[in-house]
Amino acid sequence: MNRQEKGLWTAVVILTLGVMVMGTVMAMQVLNQGKDEAEKPQDTNQEEGSTVATINGEVITDQAWIAELKRRYGSEILLQMLNRKAVYAEAVQQNLVVTPKEIAREMAESMDGYDSEKSYYDAMKSQLGLSKQDLELEAGYRLLLEKIATAGIQIKDDDIKQYWAEHREDYITPEKYDLSIIVVKEKSEAEALLTALRNGQDFEEAARTQSVDSYSRDSGGKLGWIEQNDPFQPKAMLKLAAQLQVGELGGPVEVEEGYAIIKLNDKVERQEQSPEEVHEEIRLQLALSQADPLSQVEEMLRDKYKAVIISDIPAS
Repeated sequence: MNRQEKGLWTAVVILTLGVMVMGTVMAMQVLNQGKDEAEKPQDTNQEEGSTVATINGEVITDQAWIAELKRRYGSEILLQMLNRKAVYAEAVQQNLVVTPKEIAREMAESMDGYDSEKSYYDAMKSQLGLSKQDLELEAGYRLLLEKIATAGIQIKDDDIKQYWAEHREDYITPEKYDLSIIVVKEKSEAEALLTALRNGQDFEEAARTQSVDSYSRDSGGKLGWIEQNDPFQPKAMLKLAAQLQVGELGGPVEVEEGYAIIKLNDKVERQEQSPEEVHEEIRLQLALSQADPLSQVEEMLRDKYKAVIISDIPAS
């Protein structure tokens, strides 16, 4: 599994975790509802369960809600729960652990492409309802599964050195720019605006009132962090950004919608990881390339620990 595939795996797992969180809520609702129903008299004139929503005079009960969740996601959630119990049992048997440092490194890889750690966690919370703890638990599970899958696979140091030499570019982080931008239709307009900005006109206010770039306008022209080789940004703009000092304005430069003035808010220099820094990461990648697929490892562990699904789950 290379770095790109690992990134895709991370994205898929995060989405799956969103469903799992919903499933956990569903399971707790089932347990709590069962307890509540056992403790109170049954009303035969009312549909079983308490009301959670109404529409057009009709009610939706928590039992109907839970039944729909089980129908749509029940089998997947149950399988994931079994997988986790099997993986944790195997980790105990093999005395495998995941360290906080390993989880932190895994989380850092997941954050690649976000403006900051905070923006990553905010996005996961708003889009998927996942907390930092949820994400760290999932990262720990995935790392344990990888350790189980690769246990006993020996990788030679020479193979690691050769892989690094052949994939050196994968371990280079290009120079990154934190940019703000104002785009106007005419070059003469851009030149006049650049002069005004250099003379003290507020950049963010000018972006909100004059920029035709709908993506950045409402945020005061902020584009966020952009890598030097970003294929989705104009090459001329990135070339200009590379020549600026932090806080400096540049332009105008021609872009698709007209002419842009850019401001370099911050810069991160190009970084390259040494073979020593990525030794363990490469060893794991090479081992995973020889290991069984992770889904197959999960299935094998379910069999080993005699997982049995007793209750039928309605098909979706």
